[in-house]
This record gives sequence, structure tokens and C-alpha cells, in this order.
Amino acid sequence: MSLRERIRAETDKLRPMRFSQKAAYLFRYYKGWLVGLLLLAALCGYIGDAVAQSRREIVLQGFFTNDDYNFFPAETLQREYAAAQGIGGRQRVVFDDSLYIDLNGEAVDYTAASRGKLVAYIATAELDFVVTTEPVLSQYRDELPMLDWKTLLPEKLFRALEPQLLSAPGEDGATVYYALSMRDSRWCAGQDGGEAYYLFAPYNAPHPEQLAAFVAYSFPG
Repeated sequence: MSLRERIRAETDKLRPMRFSQKAAYLFRYYKGWLVGLLLLAALCGYIGDAVAQSRREIVLQGFFTNDDYNFFPAETLQREYAAAQGIGGRQRVVFDDSLYIDLNGEAVDYTAASRGKLVAYIATAELDFVVTTEPVLSQYRDELPMLDWKTLLPEKLFRALEPQLLSAPGEDGATVYYALSMRDSRWCAGQDGGEAYYLFAPYNAPHPEQLAAFVAYSFPG
């Protein structure tokens, strides 16, 4: 029997059946094909979504590392912030909370991969900010130039947040405000115990205006 004849025969067999009977019949005799088609459809959907997303301009990109307490669920923050700022259409926000940097010599491979990703995005001027723990911040403080929040934030916002900013003398002796405590942010406020988290921005953050808007959003009121 040719393929065309077989398809016609199966069609004739299925025609008088109810929908549930057709589904049961197809699943029983063609389960392998159906699973393959579903996987193919899922793959095509994933590729299509990836292509569509790649054509949208990133207007803010941030990494959250060592978030053991799930204070910063990237997908939720990404969706809520984009909605609050009216970001959509051909623009998008990209947050990633999958990075983990262990300074105790454990999770060596994962730490190396996380470091590599962070450094690569900074080197190519694609990363706007990092939220991480104090030990990780201290290590990067010695390794990479950080943006001075005083030069980035509007004067009123800077003064409101100044008590929560970490500072140190710069090369010219002037004070540099290099990191912002997230303790009183909308995500950490009221949380007892746990790690302290800080937000810092690399010196070449590509979207300073959107970064300042994100800081304002993080500290309502």
C-alpha cells in the first residue's frame, strides 16, 4: 500500500469517530510520530521566539548573583519593571538571576562560568548593573572600575539614597559612590536576616538613563 493510499484509508477510518476516539486511536498507533511532532513544534516555537527577541532592542540589562533567598526573581522583576516603564514593542529588559560566584573554592566550574559571563558582558559594554553580596562586591571593587552613583543619579534621588551608598576615595582623592545597598529596596525591605545585597554598575554601563530609572523604581517613596 502506498503512503497516499494508507493516509486515505486512515482518514476513512477516523471520519465516523468522535473526537475523543480519534485522539485515542492516534495516540495508540502513532504515539511516536505525535511526540516527535510536538517536540518539533516546541523547537520551532523556541527558535522563532529567540529570533523575534534578538530583533528587539535591549534598553536595560542586569545580573543578580548569589541570590540564595530569591529576593530578585529575574523573570518577575523583568516583567514588572518593563510594565511599569511602558517598555515593550521593539524594546525589552533582560535580567538574569542564574549566576553564582563562590569565593570559598566550591562550585568551581559554575563560578568560573558565571565570572566569564559577567566579564564578557562588561567587556563588550552590554551590562548595566550587577546585584550581588558584599564579599563578591568587595572582590570586584578591586578588579574593575565602577560607575559613580553621584554622577548618574538625579540630585534629589542621590541625596535621598546617599546614606545607603558605599563610598571610597577615588584616584584624585574625591569621594566615589560605587555601590548601593538594596536593604531598603522594594524587594528586600522588611526581610529579616540573610545576606546583604548591593547594586553596582560597571563604568561603561550602556544605558545610564534607564539605569537611573531602575534605581528610582527600586526605592519607591
